[in-house]
Amino acid sequence: MENTADIQVNEPETNKKKSLLANSLQYGLYTAAAYVLFSLLLYVIDVKQTGWINYLSFLILIAGIVVGTIAFRDKFSGGFLSYGRCLASGVLISIVVGLVMALYSFLFFNYFDPGALAGMMEASEQEMMNRGMTDEQIDQALAFSGKLMSPAFLGISSFLSMALIGTIISLITSAFLKKEDNSFDGAFRES
Repeated sequence: MENTADIQVNEPETNKKKSLLANSLQYGLYTAAAYVLFSLLLYVIDVKQTGWINYLSFLILIAGIVVGTIAFRDKFSGGFLSYGRCLASGVLISIVVGLVMALYSFLFFNYFDPGALAGMMEASEQEMMNRGMTDEQIDQALAFSGKLMSPAFLGISSFLSMALIGTIISLITSAFLKKEDNSFDGAFRES
């Protein structure tokens, strides 16, 4: 018969440590996957990404930043996270999303549907004609746009815009997501 005092109970470790970078990478990839799926859905049902659809897509980024930051705060940071760490979480998530979307844009316009750029140019031309622009103005605008409408440039602009918009969103959401630990022990703990 075994002595029960010699048996050690191995409880699962509930307070696992995870770095802010690893958490941001994970939630950035989740958010980027949602963006790609949303973009492909719009492509399949042939909806142009203009107007309110663009604003709807920002909800994906907001949700990714909020959910990722809350997950890190509550699961891996003891329920407390400073404003700066919330901001860092949101910005890192945005950068990951931006990198994935840059790669997606480059691959999409280079290999998946190279004709999409020509379609975008035609839509721009039609919109300019609807605004009443002269042929000379339209030609100048299209010449300028043609230089910027390359898969590489669209990838870079996708990354930069996602990082910038994500930073702005993070500045705002961090004010609501932060939870300071004002206890005596909290002053000595790393958040």
